[in-house]
Amino acid sequence: MKKLILVLGAIALIATISIITVNQKFNNYLAKGGVTNNPEGTIFVSRQSPLMVSLLVNPEKLSTISGVLPLKTEQKKVFQAVEQLRTKLLNKVQVDDVQELKNWLGDEITLAVTSLDLDHNRENGAQPGYLLVVKNKDSQLAREFLQNYYAKQAVSTEAKLIFDDYQGVNIVYQKPTQDNPNIKQVAAAVVADYVLFANDLSVLTEAINNAQAINLNLEHYEPYQRAIATITKPRVSLAYINIPSASAWITNQPLFEEDFIEQTLTLSLAVNEQGLIASTALSGVEGEENQAPSLETPPSALNYIPQNSIFAASGINLDQFWQQISDGLKTNSPLQQIINQSLNPLQQSSGLNFGEDIFPHVKGEYALSLSIDEMTKQLNWLFVNDTQTDSLSDNLDEIAKSRGLSVGDLPLADNTITAWTKLVTTSENSFAKLEAQLKGVHADIAPYEVVTNSVDVLSDILANPSQNLLQNSEFQSTIKALPSENNGYLYVQWQDLEPYLNRQFPIVRVMELGFKPLFDNLQSLTITSEGSQNGVRQATVFLNLVSE
Repeated sequence: MKKLILVLGAIALIATISIITVNQKFNNYLAKGGVTNNPEGTIFVSRQSPLMVSLLVNPEKLSTISGVLPLKTEQKKVFQAVEQLRTKLLNKVQVDDVQELKNWLGDEITLAVTSLDLDHNRENGAQPGYLLVVKNKDSQLAREFLQNYYAKQAVSTEAKLIFDDYQGVNIVYQKPTQDNPNIKQVAAAVVADYVLFANDLSVLTEAINNAQAINLNLEHYEPYQRAIATITKPRVSLAYINIPSASAWITNQPLFEEDFIEQTLTLSLAVNEQGLIASTALSGVEGEENQAPSLETPPSALNYIPQNSIFAASGINLDQFWQQISDGLKTNSPLQQIINQSLNPLQQSSGLNFGEDIFPHVKGEYALSLSIDEMTKQLNWLFVNDTQTDSLSDNLDEIAKSRGLSVGDLPLADNTITAWTKLVTTSENSFAKLEAQLKGVHADIAPYEVVTNSVDVLSDILANPSQNLLQNSEFQSTIKALPSENNGYLYVQWQDLEPYLNRQFPIVRVMELGFKPLFDNLQSLTITSEGSQNGVRQATVFLNLVSE
């Protein structure tokens, strides 16, 4: 990648540093958490774009709202690390002073992946197209920056500068003086209030075409307009993701036409005193056109979830939700693949097919959790079901028997529990012996039933009923940042669950590398669904940053 492309990273780093910079001043952004406008640079972005991310606040202004973020010891370390990285990057791209960029940077920075493969040649691998659209507050200063920058590069590269006119726009790009595949046609232009950077001349000319034909750009794309209409809260950033295309981009794989599915995710990012809040809109999943939230208070089933859970999901009417997922997602959908992979650890340890044996039969409140066994460091799971609507116990016992497991009642403290066991033969000191392996256990705690793979987990719940996730002060603080009317919660203790996620989902490691300062300081992640509006599913995500 040539030096001009590194400028894009420099601009992004300025924004990143602004988020975590110490600043004691507060203004009206503090109370709002951001702005209410949407990105305007989307007129240059193709509606086929796999990914678009916009920063909607000038970095100088963003630094004032950074005061709402907890800047403790760990955040200061992040600030120092990113500051060092920015300095090195600016030196590499021969930008001697950040002020050279600040002089003309406006109130919007939009980065888009425009194409998965520019030459559509699968034999030479994927060659993505990238476009950066930066709003300028002074077009003349922006042009001077480009001229000065390209003047430096003309001396130090084996390329000549080409100044041209395209559709009435003055453009500049590099052209190799000889056949050199290492020199790309990085291109740039100032178009009214915007400065456009592209990693290839074709990307820049396409962006100019998009702005002149509304049927080509993302700004006028009906699914995008419908999604952003549901996101009304203030924000500092907004992203649009075409899920199938973005998945192909991340894995550096081509997206075959027969694999294309119109599923998109739009999200906005705001700030508050504890961390970051994202509002999301998911399109392309079938289901009810309009659906109001089902709950006004947290599910009582959380009273039986261990307070040390590193993962918890709760809600109501899981049968309907699971049916909507099954009907709304195609078998080759990345979302469907992620969901199936998520269930593997549960299904492997229990021998149950959760998608067939449990989820379709849960009609009332429910809760699911994962916790770490302190002895084995393996994951224990626990599922809570409201028996007032339907009971799972008898059906699960029959399934266990059909799979060759022994089912029997056992005493545990003042309760009677039912255990599923499997007899296996082991050898010790040349002597063979039978050993019972526990595959699952359940108990009735009216009006709920609890199913788990661990007697110890069940014993703790029965012996210490007040020590549960719903009564946990950290969890209570987390859900206060989310809408009270919702369909339940998905809660993740990031630092504890991250090693398991990395093993199960390699894409997580890719995301962490791209947003390392954020993930290194992420304490917990909580998601709540708020139903659907005009076929767009809405949810809110709260990212709780590490604090002392």
